[in-house]
Amino acid sequence: MTNSSYLQGAINEIEHVMTNAEEQLTASKKVQPGDPNEFSEAQLQLEAANMELEKILRSATAEQRDQLLRLQQQVHQLQNRMILGL
Repeated sequence: MTNSSYLQGAINEIEHVMTNAEEQLTASKKVQPGDPNEFSEAQLQLEAANMELEKILRSATAEQRDQLLRLQQQVHQLQNRMILGL
């Protein structure tokens, strides 16, 4: 069973990473795109967040697992959008 405060902290951190990645994706679509290094860093942070989710999922309760799987799906969708540049 995953500690509730640890779980909430991890979710908050992953949501922060996703927000940053969204900003980098938006910046990359502009006429003068953002910094490619920041875009790459956002992709790396998303992958790290995904690995953290995998680790947390192993010890999560059924209720926590449902929430984490939805978050993981959002991370995967954002990763795909960044790869495709959508």
